[in-house]
Amino acid sequence: MLVSLHIKNIALIEECSIEFTNGVNVLSGETGAGKSIVIDSLSFVLGGRADKSLIRYGASQASVEGVFEVDNSLFPIMEDLGLDADNTIVIKRTMTETRNDIRVNGSVFTLAMLKKLTSVLVDILGQHEHQSLLKVSNHISIIDKYSDKISGLISDYESCYQEYKKVSAELNCFGDKRQRERRKDSLESQIEEIKRADVKEGEEEELLKKREKYRNAEKLLEGVSGAYNSISGEEISVDGLLSQSIRYLRLVSNHDEALAELEERLENARIEIRDVANTLESYSDNFDFDSNTFDKIERRVDTIKLLKRKYGATVEEILSELSKMECEYDELCNADATILILQKKQADLEKKLFDKGDKLSKERRATALRFEKAILRELNDLAMKGTEFKVSFNEERTPDNFLDYITPNGFDEVEFLISPNVGEPLRNLSKIASGGEMSRFMLAIKNIIAGLDGIETMVFDEIDTGISGRVAQTVAEKLNNISVGKQVIAVTHLPQLASFADTHFLISKSIVGGKTLTNLVVLNEDERIEEVSRLAGAVTEVGKLHAKQMIDHAREIKANQKLSS
Repeated sequence: MLVSLHIKNIALIEECSIEFTNGVNVLSGETGAGKSIVIDSLSFVLGGRADKSLIRYGASQASVEGVFEVDNSLFPIMEDLGLDADNTIVIKRTMTETRNDIRVNGSVFTLAMLKKLTSVLVDILGQHEHQSLLKVSNHISIIDKYSDKISGLISDYESCYQEYKKVSAELNCFGDKRQRERRKDSLESQIEEIKRADVKEGEEEELLKKREKYRNAEKLLEGVSGAYNSISGEEISVDGLLSQSIRYLRLVSNHDEALAELEERLENARIEIRDVANTLESYSDNFDFDSNTFDKIERRVDTIKLLKRKYGATVEEILSELSKMECEYDELCNADATILILQKKQADLEKKLFDKGDKLSKERRATALRFEKAILRELNDLAMKGTEFKVSFNEERTPDNFLDYITPNGFDEVEFLISPNVGEPLRNLSKIASGGEMSRFMLAIKNIIAGLDGIETMVFDEIDTGISGRVAQTVAEKLNNISVGKQVIAVTHLPQLASFADTHFLISKSIVGGKTLTNLVVLNEDERIEEVSRLAGAVTEVGKLHAKQMIDHAREIKANQKLSS
């Protein structure tokens, strides 16, 4: 339910807050007062087009904030969009000449995310905003909602459909026999190439270390030789200098313990240095540079590089790819047997899919007949007696052709056709010329499915155009019927509809400080009577008396409605 709407700098509205209630919320006022601005603002916050021309003259930005109360059924959608499960949703949308900002419960939203959320919050219908009802693709969902059996049939069918698509995809992966043989030959060659190379994990790193060593052999030996000669050279060496230092200290160390400790430390250092010298000598003697070995290392590194270009960025990935190719090769070797099993499974699923889809289709067609009768009853109430309405289906599918039409929702195509005048052919809804007829037809559908779509707030934007007299009273009563269990917001010129208001808002214009501004107020009882009499065209004592009688009559209908429910 829409709890409140805060509008700032939209068209002639400088700033206003509207607190909506349950039941019927009516917005009325003189032509041009700004009723459409409220609906435009609501449409904007719900994800409608950001029309920069709506920014109030002289303002740098405009914003609309809507507060909604929702039940737990919306929690999965909220969580899917990254929102915490909460019974309150606050949507704020701001626009400037260059920017469009959307926040939902403080989180930044894209327009697509916003529309996904608001599509289950509010439905706006207007004479020129027929929205989902005019989309043929949505007609099937209206029929589906009208039957309590169809949901289970769809679920049953879709489960079989997904399994069928999975098996079909597995079969398609095998291709034809020639393709399989070509793939087998290719895999065999690739597997042989990797196996012949016999690469090992960690091998490349070891090879690169060896290659680096061989590439710098001359430098290595030169460095080792220099270090060895510095330690154990014939003329001046570290070993000789240390031995000389030790001899000097030995002559005096018996006179001072501190010098004896230093002598011992030098002796330990000389032993360590001689060990380093021996290791350097051994390294030099055992350094085996073989140009053939070096060439083998280079070729091995090149082999691994080639495999990496073909099969993976690392040796580990190459070996992983080898395992996958071996599995695929084994599958292809056994393909004929596997294909036979899958084909039988596919054939069984095809039969099941047709049976389930056919059962779903028959239930839809039976439901459509009931829906047609319900619509015609509604249209008859709305002074459209003689109207023809038909739910058009495609030709019934057969086991031989149904696969060409399958979808996750069955294999039916549904379209609503109507002929509002006797003698005229049935046509698509969008071909109805009269705005009044379109409005009444929309009202008929909404009155039938109001409790089925899960949307709590319905907005009717001047759908009473072209309606008067007894039909106007019927329209008002039907809108009131919809408000049972739902919130209705209606922009109207009809006194009959205004008399059913649970909350009545008056929209007017005034000039303040040289600027034209739109104002909105909630009417009290006396003000309601005056406004209903104005809508009826007679703001006189007699007119007011008649307006009061209309309001009292509406209250009586509402009271009886509550008693019967």
